[in-house]
Amino acid sequence: MIIARCLSVLVLMLLGTFATDAVAAEHEFQFANGSSWRGEEGAEVVVVFVENGVEQTMTGNVVKVDGRMPYRLVAVRGEVAGSVATKAIFESDIVSMNSTGEAVVIVDTADSGESSDGGGAAGGGQIVPSTTRGEDGFLKASKPGVFFLPWEGQVGTLARHESIEEIAREADKYGPGQIIVLHINSPGGLVLEGDNISETLLELKKRHRVVAWIKKAISAGAFTALHCDEIYFEKVGAMGSAVMFAGTKSIEGAQLAAWVKDFGDVAEKGGRNRIPAECMVTRTKMASYDKDPETGKVTWYPDMRGEFAISDNTQVLTLNADNALDSKFIDGIANTEEELAVLLDLEEWHEITNRGRKIHENWHRLCERCEKDVKRILRDLQLRPERTISLLEELLVWWDRCEPMMMWDLGRPGGSKDELRRTIERERRQRARNRDRN
Repeated sequence: MIIARCLSVLVLMLLGTFATDAVAAEHEFQFANGSSWRGEEGAEVVVVFVENGVEQTMTGNVVKVDGRMPYRLVAVRGEVAGSVATKAIFESDIVSMNSTGEAVVIVDTADSGESSDGGGAAGGGQIVPSTTRGEDGFLKASKPGVFFLPWEGQVGTLARHESIEEIAREADKYGPGQIIVLHINSPGGLVLEGDNISETLLELKKRHRVVAWIKKAISAGAFTALHCDEIYFEKVGAMGSAVMFAGTKSIEGAQLAAWVKDFGDVAEKGGRNRIPAECMVTRTKMASYDKDPETGKVTWYPDMRGEFAISDNTQVLTLNADNALDSKFIDGIANTEEELAVLLDLEEWHEITNRGRKIHENWHRLCERCEKDVKRILRDLQLRPERTISLLEELLVWWDRCEPMMMWDLGRPGGSKDELRRTIERERRQRARNRDRN
């Protein structure tokens, strides 16, 4: 069965027992971005692949190919993450693969006039910017710009702290003081992810300028935005409505008080008043403000005594672009990248690399594939009981590749990973007993 064969290949690789055939087999691959590779086992290649939404590159030799799409595995022996190992890579996770003698196209999308939406890699080469390395050891961009990360979807599954960490590592290559823009468009999600996001952003702000550009930042999305050094809205932007639920019931008591305090503390760490931030969490808080007509200074009140009412005790607060800007809770409004560049004191909008867009694209594409394939597997489990074990093994592969989707968005199909493994073992024992009886 397909997955059983794939798992067997993995075991063989871990044991280091791969051996090349006497006559090397030739294989041909066609990748999602339109590039392709054709060659024999034993060929030395540079392979760019995505693992858990993170793009990696390794150079090594193709030692074996096994299985069929979408679970064909390519085993490459070479250096990865600083050590020599045999890496099993799903063909569907490969972005590009080139024999070491092939030319690799290198494009600077920011300077060449090409779109920076991550789609410029069709030639099979990894897109990198035009850079030089300074005497301090850091890369130097051709001109001032930003590291841009679309941060969209459900927090904890589609929008994760791992993506922020990945764009941070890219910015680190250029030294401290880079501008990282998180384009937030999220309806909220897992509060459990909040601690990870908080830790990631508080550490990141120590070395870079972190900007939130908001289309929609609801609940955990608002919590993320409040951590940033600067907050800008699109004209249709919204931020707030961070009611936390335990099951189907909103939290209360000590749990609610802790969540309210967290929001207020984070706002203050970002240089903002805690009063409106706390109103985003609970109806028990209120906010109004006065604004000096000459200086524009804003004075907040935790009640309705101010001239401008922001939030009463009938609903949780969701700021819009107008009241957020008037109250100086945000730093400005930008509908386009060019408008945002002006607010960031840049001469023009320039993305130093398209890495952030690729991080976003790779992870979202993997999640989409996971959802589609799991639905197919669950359907086949009902229709093809003779394939139960191989189908459950396919579910187990997706647990390893895309656990957030399996855990939260897809409702833990097959149970937890451990439960799924136990189910597979029970099925195998049952089949063995049936064979013995026959």
